[in-house]
Amino acid sequence: MTVFERLWVWRVRAACEMALALCGGDELVDDARTEASWYADLLHPWDGRGCEPDARVHAWLSILLARRTVAAGPLER
Repeated sequence: MTVFERLWVWRVRAACEMALALCGGDELVDDARTEASWYADLLHPWDGRGCEPDARVHAWLSILLARRTVAAGPLER
């Protein structure tokens, strides 16, 4: 993953976390982060060396987006 791609991922993650915070506050953000970490570790283990694998980043973001969709309710999807 290039530096530009990494910056883009950080911005997307920040946007997801802000949307979660608007729906449910810091508690929801913390819970979603915990679930995303667990999910990424389960499906895409990584030893911390080198760049984080793309599949792991995708898994992390997919959980944050799914949690936001559930938190928003049926009218805001």
